[in-house]
Amino acid sequence: MSNARTWAMETARIIIDNDCLYTRTQGDPFFFSSGWASPVFIDCKKLISAPNARNALVRMALERISDTVTGFDAVAGCELTGVPFATLLVDRLNLPLTVVCKQRKGFGRLAQFEGSFEPGTAFVLIDDLGTDGMSEAVFEAALRRAEASIVGTFVLVDHAVFPTKRQLISLATLEDVIAAAEAANYLGDRELSETNRFIADAAQWSKQRGGITTL
Repeated sequence: MSNARTWAMETARIIIDNDCLYTRTQGDPFFFSSGWASPVFIDCKKLISAPNARNALVRMALERISDTVTGFDAVAGCELTGVPFATLLVDRLNLPLTVVCKQRKGFGRLAQFEGSFEPGTAFVLIDDLGTDGMSEAVFEAALRRAEASIVGTFVLVDHAVFPTKRQLISLATLEDVIAAAEAANYLGDRELSETNRFIADAAQWSKQRGGITTL
């Protein structure tokens, strides 16, 4: 079994074991900030309070990043939920850490950041969860405006079901998490069936329930 497959299965198991997967298959769905409707939501924030799970994810994230990207000088964490994982990763890497804020807080080149970096610094950007990659694109744009470069954007879980050209580095996808949920009997038949319909055509599922169908 490849490293990537092992990481995906272990990450998905951690999500399920720590009750981070939620479903809404009746009534109103979840709505993401970008406008997509979804029957599932993964709450990665819970994982920062689980030491064993947290340490396993950090170990796998370090391996995944080292296998995928090179030539970075620093790590940037996305406000808010990307920051704990970025902090854990950067401590192991012994590299500078910057927090990218959602909004500017003052004036000057670094007004949207906590921490400091020189122009030309190459970053790996860290977030917890990717949907269509648009939230991460906002943080990437902030780094570029501050004259930095981004060699890769990493998330623990990438939905990988929405139509987008965005490329994220991840440990697992939503499909991996649902497969782990099925193996653990975590979802009922209705929840599993509806979630698989969503994965098969997320844009159409979203449109039918009042969400966006394209970016």
